[in-house]
Amino acid sequence: MLSGIHGYFNSAGKKNYDIYISRFPRDAAGFIPLYTKDLPENTVLRVYAVGGDGILFDCLNGLVNFENAELGAIPYGHTNNYIRGFGKNEKRFFRNIARQVDSVSIPMDILRCGSNYALNYCVIGLEAEAVRYSERLRDKMDMNNPFNQWLYNNFYNAYYISGGIFACFDKRIRRQKYEITVDGKVYSEDGWGFSIFNGPYYGGSWHPINDAKPNDGILDMHFILGRRFLHTYSKFPFYLSGSKKLIPKIIFPLRGEKIKIRSADILKVCLDDNTFYESELDVEILPGGIRFIDASQHGYRGICND
Repeated sequence: MLSGIHGYFNSAGKKNYDIYISRFPRDAAGFIPLYTKDLPENTVLRVYAVGGDGILFDCLNGLVNFENAELGAIPYGHTNNYIRGFGKNEKRFFRNIARQVDSVSIPMDILRCGSNYALNYCVIGLEAEAVRYSERLRDKMDMNNPFNQWLYNNFYNAYYISGGIFACFDKRIRRQKYEITVDGKVYSEDGWGFSIFNGPYYGGSWHPINDAKPNDGILDMHFILGRRFLHTYSKFPFYLSGSKKLIPKIIFPLRGEKIKIRSADILKVCLDDNTFYESELDVEILPGGIRFIDASQHGYRGICND
């Protein structure tokens, strides 16, 4: 991939570019602000994240305070949830370097979650623990082995589901009490967790909230009540496919612009496939918070492309 990038820019006579190889999670988030300090005033900076949702998250957090920033995604990760909303067959267009360079950027909403920013989703509780458990399973594998890399990239959903099964047996997760304030209205309930979506997809192809769009200035939310363990767990396939059959039996839907989440216990949080632990969390939508490079054929389509 890197040779292809070098080859395009050199053959096109475009010399004003740099390539940075991220060494560890959050590395790019720290490097990009340092890079922007030496740029002339009013420079338009395009940053292309090559990989999956993790590196896209890092680049967003590095760029978010730069006034003339444009963010692009060149999808080579085990999940590329954000660009999935542009169409399920659009990867080949987003992988085309010439097309990326020639494409325009469009304003898209982003989430501010405490001191971090996300493009796609914020999940708290069971779903965040499922990601953490799946990462622990991955860490036990030798990822220098090409077969293990292929196995994890192609069967990520199976690792996530396995992580969810382990998490379900933790009573502290299933019975955590949350106080949630949405645009000033307070809700207090025991539950499995809370999901906030700016776009419909996560886990590669799952879409719990079909109506979520990253350009409508609103956050779509689900509070997973989980009052009965076996009943709730048996309904999760419907939840992942966005079925309305779950509502209002185990899912309490909400919409809003600003959310406060509090709990007596630590909040387990996952933002765009990155896990964190917080004592409390304030989340808000930032309409048009980033300009995203649209290399697709027909623009953002959301869930309608399935």
